[in-house]
Amino acid sequence: WLEHCRHFRDSSCLMTTPNGSHLALVPWPVVWVAFLLTCAEGGSSGLRNVGSGIAAEGPGAAEWVLEESSKFGLNEKQLQQAAEHVFRSPEAAERDCFLVVKNGSLVYEAYSTELYDDFAHEGNSMTKTLGALLMGWAQSRGLLDIDADITKTYGVLSPRLYPVTSRQIMSQALKGDAGPGEAWAYDAGGTFWLHTLPEVFLKATGRRPSDVWDKEFAKPLGLSDKFSWPSVDFYWAAGSEGTCRDYAKLGQLMLNKGQWRGMEHPIVDAKFIAEMTTPQKFAPYHDYANPCYGLLTWLNTNPGSDRGSPRFPGVCQMWPVQTWLPAGTPSDLYLVSGVLGQDILVVPSMDLLMVTMGSSADDYSVQRILGESLCMMFPGSCETDESKVDSDRPLSI
Repeated sequence: WLEHCRHFRDSSCLMTTPNGSHLALVPWPVVWVAFLLTCAEGGSSGLRNVGSGIAAEGPGAAEWVLEESSKFGLNEKQLQQAAEHVFRSPEAAERDCFLVVKNGSLVYEAYSTELYDDFAHEGNSMTKTLGALLMGWAQSRGLLDIDADITKTYGVLSPRLYPVTSRQIMSQALKGDAGPGEAWAYDAGGTFWLHTLPEVFLKATGRRPSDVWDKEFAKPLGLSDKFSWPSVDFYWAAGSEGTCRDYAKLGQLMLNKGQWRGMEHPIVDAKFIAEMTTPQKFAPYHDYANPCYGLLTWLNTNPGSDRGSPRFPGVCQMWPVQTWLPAGTPSDLYLVSGVLGQDILVVPSMDLLMVTMGSSADDYSVQRILGESLCMMFPGSCETDESKVDSDRPLSI
């Protein structure tokens, strides 16, 4: 019974001992106390000891360890087919790595050459999402209010002629002249409005972003010595570099909803991760300026389409047809993406993430190919019939 305490939501684990005898007569409070005491004493439950950190998936500060995919219900042949699709698709050339993490375990890892096994890739715009995580760290500790006017509250000049909040900046729905939410634009180079975020962070927390990143993210996550972000104090549009395994850890942190193994408290609150991966809308507008974008994070709101959904109406921006993920891929899928095909694809409903890095001219196609590879790993789970996609609709580019 003690071996099964991590399954405490299943009453059979609480009421049945390993030899088959029943504990039905044991009062529930007694069983519950016994469970807590056993796990706190370090029983082989899989949970972290009290005071030692949260029971979160992933390697903690240690290195990833490649595990047998079959332990997690994955077929090695299908994984290999998915990898070949990533590496051999002409639209995705040149790919340097392909990693798959399932249930917090690294189950597949391939590189085009040994050179890239421990190579620091430029994350490019993946860095934007890391900036959002920094804002989430501050928001989670009550040091920053992402819904506060950045000028009135933090003394940071608005990048527009109207007042803005950090949430509105991270949503990138600031293209319109009338106010936030009217129109969306992608601040690729960080010169429109994203440049204000590091200053807001410093004014709100009293700490340099580099100090927080090193102590609160890089160290507990155990990012490699190849990881760097020299511009973190002043520039979040790009600039991070790391190995494919490093970026897999950052994806796992988001998949864990901000929790991390070995940490007593979440690095970022689950509520903030949920906001990062949810489209943003601002009054008085009915439609979302970009239903395929959250807070510096790309979303798969309506798989197989460039439209939003009944829940999130609107037209996706910068979402040409070669980016459409296959119809039938999970709508909770989201992407941490950078130019040239740097991508972390996260699927919470499957407890899975994939990472690929490289130098592909068409980074839009890389995202679609990742979605197709996901379908290959889970045959029958996706509808990929192109006739089901209304490709005659006008695109939003």
